[in-house]
Amino acid sequence: MELVLTVDEVVGGEAEILLRWLHEERDLHGQARLSLGGTHPPPPGGMGGSALEIVNVVLTNSIALGSLVTTLVAWRSSRPTPPPSVRIEVNGVPVTVNTDDPEVIRSLIETLRDANRDSSQDPDSSPDAGSDPSSST
Repeated sequence: MELVLTVDEVVGGEAEILLRWLHEERDLHGQARLSLGGTHPPPPGGMGGSALEIVNVVLTNSIALGSLVTTLVAWRSSRPTPPPSVRIEVNGVPVTVNTDDPEVIRSLIETLRDANRDSSQDPDSSPDAGSDPSSST
């Protein structure tokens, strides 16, 4: 499962701090490959002049997604007020972590898992792909 984390840079350097935090998280050891992806200018029409920094994440399985999001929530709570928002994108589906509400976090995790499932389904393996399961060669 490939994810892109985008950190709203309020202060600067937050993505690097997040990357170190993720590297130190025991629940992600062996479950995630992490790298800093660079800095992008804020979107056109966005408020403020802060840049967006990217952290690329590759998880070995979708179960590790829960640990990743929980770690993001803990990291945000350790940041100065107001903590930066973290946008997570899986296969073009974005969600923003900007709360520690357990129900919202569960919903975000499910949305990301669904996005991963939707993209990993091979269209040729669907029953409507034109193959006749009763025929044999």
